[in-house]
Amino acid sequence: MKKRILAMSLVMIMTIGIMVFPGIGTLKAGAVQTFEKVDFINGVVIANKLNLRSGPSTQHEVIGKFTKHKWLNVLAKIGDWYAVFDPETGKVGCVAGAYLKNAAEVDQTSAGKTNVPAPVKPPASASPTPAATPAPSSDQQGGELSQDEKKLLDLINQERAKSNLSPLIADPELMKVARIKANDMTKNNYFSHYSPTYGSPFDMMRQFGITFKAAAENIAGNSTVEGAVSSWMKSEGHRNNIMNSNYNYTGIGISKSNKYGYVFAQMFIRK
Repeated sequence: MKKRILAMSLVMIMTIGIMVFPGIGTLKAGAVQTFEKVDFINGVVIANKLNLRSGPSTQHEVIGKFTKHKWLNVLAKIGDWYAVFDPETGKVGCVAGAYLKNAAEVDQTSAGKTNVPAPVKPPASASPTPAATPAPSSDQQGGELSQDEKKLLDLINQERAKSNLSPLIADPELMKVARIKANDMTKNNYFSHYSPTYGSPFDMMRQFGITFKAAAENIAGNSTVEGAVSSWMKSEGHRNNIMNSNYNYTGIGISKSNKYGYVFAQMFIRK
């Protein structure tokens, strides 16, 4: 039985065309069990224990188990169930929708905040000029950006400039956190938004004293900076983070990886 999953250069998001779950056959849009598009890419398990099943019902085989706070990539909705991908095991299956919540909503609920507004599309400009990131200074960066970190920030800000968005500013404290996150992934051999050391990106930011009104994180595994940014821009969820006008500060971490070449972590916040 075939599983068809399109991965964007190891970026943690997937797009479904046709997916097969053992025991239920091929599910297609328009069939009895229809895949519905979801507007978030990361979900957090809110039950103490949650079964991963081979199909969208309790009649299907249990192929994995998750514990509370586990982060998963959400592929689609099927009735009251979500099709998910576990980046740590590579398993694809279904979980009951009542026990998986949008990662941003879980965090914002615990913080007593409302949902982050959807990005506002800026007015079109005739031919926007890509904005170069200002050279880092000691008071701005808390230590200069590396050549690759600055290249990534320049590429991200060039993409934002195409839609007439203001450039992201490298926040010195958030830079430290993003670097620690990237190093944590390579050191502990995982690739996930949820760190076994620091928890969710939001938990991690707070542990390091970062305050924010809204926040997000993109991660990628790629051999080049350009490849990482290109993969993000081809992925709707990651592109939305990059092009979100609500974010004005960023942190970037890049760590050498035997598996990917490099692991990239970019954090976004609005102060």
